[in-house]
Amino acid sequence: MAQAYDEILLQGEAENPDSPCLPTEAKRGRKAKSKAQNLLARFSLYKTEILRFLYDPRVPFDNNQAERDIRMVKVKLKISGAFRTQEGAEQFARIRGFISTLRKQNLNLLQSLTQVTRGQFSFQL
Repeated sequence: MAQAYDEILLQGEAENPDSPCLPTEAKRGRKAKSKAQNLLARFSLYKTEILRFLYDPRVPFDNNQAERDIRMVKVKLKISGAFRTQEGAEQFARIRGFISTLRKQNLNLLQSLTQVTRGQFSFQL
């Protein structure tokens, strides 16, 4: 799979040679690159991170979990319009983050939340 990735990068480099995208009036500094050239550079630089999901099954293929984590905040804002206080917003975010972490670690939600209210919860390291 990594070989196919490298071949795609080489094809992209052939189709987007290093040439400045648009001439600018500024004569100092580096010449600006096109968006395609910048994307190719990032794909080349971060190859290990991009392909990490192939070698480590714990790494998800996509980044949808981050989007799912903030979805409830957006729903809450849509329903109520806003949080009444900054403190309330922080508490909501803290609780949602804790629940998300429990789910990611496959821990029992009800049992863990009960332990938290009793001051007995700790993550097992």
